Amino acid sequence: MPTTRIDDETVKAKTGKSWHEWFDILENASADKLNHQEIVNLLTRRHNLNDWWSQMVAKVYEQHVRIHEQYERAEGHEISVIKTFQVDVKIIYDAWFTDEKRRCWLQESPLKITASTRNKSIRAQWANGQSRLSIDFYSKGENKSQVVVQHMKLPSLKAAEDMQTFWKEKLTTLEEPLRKNKQGAC
Repeated sequence: MPTTRIDDETVKAKTGKSWHEWFDILENASADKLNHQEIVNLLTRRHNLNDWWSQMVAKVYEQHVRIHEQYERAEGHEISVIKTFQVDVKIIYDAWFTDEKRRCWLQESPLKITASTRNKSIRAQWANGQSRLSIDFYSKGENKSQVVVQHMKLPSLKAAEDMQTFWKEKLTTLEEPLRKNKQGAC
């Protein structure tokens, strides 16, 4: 379970360093190769943090490292978002593939479809080819389907986090017209 991160001002006031400074210190000490207790000991002994702050900085750093590992790939950062819809896979595919229907929930977007397999998958460029999308569609029975959106080649962790939030919101937005009209139109 993630630790609620204390704001940067508070951590700096209490420890003398910001989160970014602590992450740099720990990365320079190769703390990603240490277990939790070894990180705590390093913070206590080398940086004179009390037990509570050593635990807190170690925990937040470990979460920071996991997030980097989770999203980072050789060709940039990557995220995945999955959503299940109460409509046939043909309808959800059409809501993505058809420009007019896609504009209902995605508005004007920098999505350019480059390849597709009807009711199975769409491959697309995003932002003039700066990143790529892989959208896969799965039938989960009568009037139930699942969409998996993978956004690849994102330039930074921040971009990956932003796009994960963006796609979660957009898939939720897509659900509304599908609920109102089983054909996926506006």
